[in-house]
Amino acid sequence: MTIQQIKYVLAVAKYAHFETAAESCFVTQSTLSTMINKLEDELGIYIFNRKTKPVSITKEGEVLIDRMRILFHEFESLENTVQEMKGELVGELRIGIIPTISPYLLPLFLKTFATRYPKVKMIVTETTTENIQRELKARNLDVGILAISIDDKELEEKALYEEPFFVFDCKSSSPPSMVSIEELDYSDLWFLEEGHCLRTQVRKICDLSNKESEKSINIEFKAGSIDSLMRFTKANKGVTILPYLSGLEISEDQKKHIVPFCSPVPVRTVGFAVHKHFVRKKLLAEMETIIKKVVLPQLPKVGEVEALAPI
Repeated sequence: MTIQQIKYVLAVAKYAHFETAAESCFVTQSTLSTMINKLEDELGIYIFNRKTKPVSITKEGEVLIDRMRILFHEFESLENTVQEMKGELVGELRIGIIPTISPYLLPLFLKTFATRYPKVKMIVTETTTENIQRELKARNLDVGILAISIDDKELEEKALYEEPFFVFDCKSSSPPSMVSIEELDYSDLWFLEEGHCLRTQVRKICDLSNKESEKSINIEFKAGSIDSLMRFTKANKGVTILPYLSGLEISEDQKKHIVPFCSPVPVRTVGFAVHKHFVRKKLLAEMETIIKKVVLPQLPKVGEVEALAPI
């Protein structure tokens, strides 16, 4: 059994199609099929059932593939460790990032990082916190960028910056200059759909107010992005709570609806999450340096937003 054979098996397991798997491995289909056939002959076990469409995995194959994933990830970790020891920053870096951070953070640092490290291929996926946790533990992602802490014993976290929240108030024709958590009108407050960590964070802000209010209109809207949430809030003259970076590039017309929180200002901590056996520490440290350099000047100083209250 070779690491190349394991790679081919995992590719077929992922795509359930020999031709697509071969393309992903940059080999011909005949080469990939021959190598997998040889492996099955050596083991005396069929890993795949080729008679089904798409290709399916046998019961024995499922057990073997689970072990192969572990072996392949360990081999990758070994290669990465050697590269780090030699000072080489090369290879793939698979990043998962949540949608409420992605459109505001990535444009600030990703191109700079890619230009500085041209031998590192970054594969970026926008997904939920729950998916990032699962994929990090399965070793299908290398780094997660999300709101922490997530308190997962299999993962390690590293804080990058603290991001304040603000109120986007489209209900008032003349919004107040500032608002406290207790004074906020929760009857017209709109949220992102379930699965977005920002929804949970905003719920925590609402809990701080000790207010329970029914919606003033008979509409239930589950926004999938901050942009959709802002548009819907404005169209229905409602209120929502958003992270600071989302307000940097909005139109002047929208900016007049921004209302800062009074002290204590609720904030979220944005950071990295990696598997506890993640070895590419130098590459992560380089990314951290670049992110902090470009993001921190964009954020208000602690004194500018009064006291900060992590949620």
